[in-house]
Amino acid sequence: MRALLRSLLPFFILCGFFFISEQIERTDTLPLLICYSCLFLLVGYWIRNFNGLLSLFVLGILARALFIFHLPELSQDFYRFLWDGQLQQLGINPYLKTPKALVDLVGFPDKTLLFEKMGALSNGNYSNYPPASQLLFKIAALAHQTNPLQGVLVIRLFYFIGEFIVFFAGVSFLKKLNLAPNLIGWYFLNPLVIIEGIGNLHAEAFMLCFTLLALSQLHTKNSILGGLFFGCAVAIKLLPLLIVPLFYRYLGGKQFLVFCGALLLISAAFWIPFWEGRIFFNYKETIALWFTTFEFNGSFYNLIRAIGYQIKGYNIIRQLGQITPFIVGLLVLIFTFLRPNYTLQSLIKNILFLLSIYFFMATTVHPWYIINLIFWGIISGYAFPLVWSLTVFWSYSAYGLSGFEENPLLLFAEYLFVYGVLLWELIKGPLGEHLQKPHFFSTQLSPSSTG
Repeated sequence: MRALLRSLLPFFILCGFFFISEQIERTDTLPLLICYSCLFLLVGYWIRNFNGLLSLFVLGILARALFIFHLPELSQDFYRFLWDGQLQQLGINPYLKTPKALVDLVGFPDKTLLFEKMGALSNGNYSNYPPASQLLFKIAALAHQTNPLQGVLVIRLFYFIGEFIVFFAGVSFLKKLNLAPNLIGWYFLNPLVIIEGIGNLHAEAFMLCFTLLALSQLHTKNSILGGLFFGCAVAIKLLPLLIVPLFYRYLGGKQFLVFCGALLLISAAFWIPFWEGRIFFNYKETIALWFTTFEFNGSFYNLIRAIGYQIKGYNIIRQLGQITPFIVGLLVLIFTFLRPNYTLQSLIKNILFLLSIYFFMATTVHPWYIINLIFWGIISGYAFPLVWSLTVFWSYSAYGLSGFEENPLLLFAEYLFVYGVLLWELIKGPLGEHLQKPHFFSTQLSPSSTG
């Protein structure tokens, strides 16, 4: 029976990824959520029972390969990627004008298609993607001549390389921490990572690649290389900026300054080519939208918003958004100076909880935001990010045939599971030690987990 399962499970797992990549649209809510949830459970069973490193790697690569010629269906962000890239090919700074202001003034392949498909929310606002991502979009625009898929393939190639690095660097990192290297399977085979990273072209996994390289260097106290790699991660996505202060105690004052100096140096190298005109004000305005305007799949925010309606009679997101950055800043200070960050294990645990609280407070939590939490959860032994990587996908229920409308019941269920597991782990201890056991609460490890 075990041999039969070993043969059949990869087939069913790959079928699940194939259906999501080729057969299911975003508005097919029920088939999409059922297929994803079943796929998640199948992958979990495979990892717990057949978790040799080679099999994890091969299955993960095959799953990603199914998305090679996939034009993202669940997210329309890639249309903005290609738009920004085409602007740069024309010598236009993508941070200075909105697509709506430029659509009648420029000409390039698929201009109208990109403008319409990116959606009104994107084409009416300035670009929010940091400069390393913009450089990648510019390279992709070189290939995009007659079909958006041409540019998509270029971005996907870079992300594939990043995933290779995450796998091997992740295995090495786990060994340094005396953890089972096949724990990487919970990240590398996670359906959320594959679908949102390689499939929908969100850069969180690519950002994690450089963050992990930075941590590997900082583990050996190489603050210069660590800062350079970390600066690359920030230039892909801004999120790592939140955790920079946490390295102060881990590195010590002198090495922390060297780390920050290298980070600032590489950041300047990325930003200077774009730094002109009103870029600072435009970018600041764009970032503010995440605090004062955008709303999707929020947690605490939805509760506060409901209270606001009862007290004020209207949506208080703008007032809340004005104080949220100060709350986030206070959290960063608490995790920097009031939490022990002297060891790598404690540092990663605090990174996990700082970022988790940040997302618990956020007004917008897209599924791909959780990708990094999965990895930090694996390292620190907490299972609630894995549960969240299942339930956060349920937020796609908002995109139905009748238009955008969030499902309160699924939203409640999503966070009920996440907070339930988190509360259990805070009281009873992390559940990560059970992940590699065939029977969750057994004391015996999986036979393949020790090989």
